[in-house]
Amino acid sequence: MMNGKRYDVIVIGAGMGGLSCGTLLAKEGLRVLICEQSSKPGGYCVNFKRNGFTFAPAVHYLNEFGPNSQMEEAFQTLGLPPEFEFCPQDPQRRIITPHFHLTLSTDIDQFEKDLIHLFPKEKLSIHAYVEELKRLVKNIEGLSIKSLDLISLKEKFQLLYKFVMTPQLLRYRGKTGQEVLDSFFKDPLLKYLLTFGARKGSSIFTCAGPIMWAIKGNFYYIKDKAIGALPQLFLRYYKAYGGEIFFNTLVKKIAIEEGKVRGVQIEEGEEIQSRYVISNGDCHLTFQYLIGNHLLPDRFVRKLQNREISAPIFTLYLGVDLDLAQMGFDGALVHHYPTIRKNPWEEKDAEEFDIQKEKMAIRMDSIKNPMLAPIDKHTVAIAAFAPYDLFADGSNKSPHYAEIKEEIAQKIIETTERVIPALSSHIIVRDASTPLTYERRTLNKRGATMGWYLSAKELSRIRGQKTPIANLYQAGHWTFPGGGIPMVIISGINAAKLVLKSMKKLA
Repeated sequence: MMNGKRYDVIVIGAGMGGLSCGTLLAKEGLRVLICEQSSKPGGYCVNFKRNGFTFAPAVHYLNEFGPNSQMEEAFQTLGLPPEFEFCPQDPQRRIITPHFHLTLSTDIDQFEKDLIHLFPKEKLSIHAYVEELKRLVKNIEGLSIKSLDLISLKEKFQLLYKFVMTPQLLRYRGKTGQEVLDSFFKDPLLKYLLTFGARKGSSIFTCAGPIMWAIKGNFYYIKDKAIGALPQLFLRYYKAYGGEIFFNTLVKKIAIEEGKVRGVQIEEGEEIQSRYVISNGDCHLTFQYLIGNHLLPDRFVRKLQNREISAPIFTLYLGVDLDLAQMGFDGALVHHYPTIRKNPWEEKDAEEFDIQKEKMAIRMDSIKNPMLAPIDKHTVAIAAFAPYDLFADGSNKSPHYAEIKEEIAQKIIETTERVIPALSSHIIVRDASTPLTYERRTLNKRGATMGWYLSAKELSRIRGQKTPIANLYQAGHWTFPGGGIPMVIISGINAAKLVLKSMKKLA
């Protein structure tokens, strides 16, 4: 073995789920090793620098990081200090369309008034919809996001009782956002706006997510820190607890003996033994390549193959010599709708795709955090859906990859000038990530930034963190409770507790 050790637990991947899992297990005194294929921790939660500008690839905001929040509890569980100052982000976002501008703030009553001002004929429906979302937020806040494998039978009955006694939750189980919005509204423009760019088949919770987070008032950023400071904090305490980590170490196989894990095999062919393995990686990679379909139940394999993954994105990173604050921007996320489609749920394939008609999410993080850019300069990151197949030729990179990437970047800049005038003449740093970039850096299939696609059908399923292989558990955005930094941190804590529970039974 690399260092002659046999570990209690090996964690594959140092994303936030893997780090939280490893940190708790190391804190509890277990011998833990994290194997990370890249040179830095964090997965999508990382920074990179270009000529004095600091960018984050995929993180738009932080939720559940305020006082008395799920993340405050998670930090206490992991023994992490309140080292960062999490500042509220308000307004949450600004919506810019060819027809109007709209602000979504934590003053949800003002948002309702602004929406009614734009759509007076829908006054009663808007009020009913906002009130319904307020009730949903209140009901969801009390739900546990522990793995079902961790809660007692009594807690399971209490959870079931809450669902039965909460008609709002049952009412929307399996309902798509399209179905719900159609039941409330008639105006196609209003319905298009309230999709918030969600895909066809998305649940109402995906569409209503921005409004529900605004109702909770739960958007934060780290004061005077880039997002990469978060995984570095976890890593520091993981090591302080005695945990080990191997960077630039690609796991090629999960070693299994008689239906039970015995460790992992790394790229060099060496096997590292452990009693438990936690995969913080892509589900397809974990099961189809690191294990192999022949070792898995047929029904499990079929389910894996039939599930849809989240949409890929293209992100353009710009360093500019514009004074964005003086231009009226305040650091809120901007949702820019360059065009309004007749059918908001229509999806284009690679041949019909036009980036200039896609909703764009524009981040100007350096307005709130000036340390991300040189003095008198700012960062701009623009993300939009882009088909994976646009950049790929089967399983390989397209021979025209560089030209396509450049064309998409230029069109995004041109379109964003409707929001940030004269942008193109003030760019001093430029970089971009395609779906293939995300796939290469994180090993997530087709660059899926949120794991499985959270459709209405998928929402009605309960994802398990246990697997068909004994002593193999999952953490991260491909498993319960889902995507986003808070959720993957909780999934890591859940996975660690599953290991501790298993070990306690064997003791």
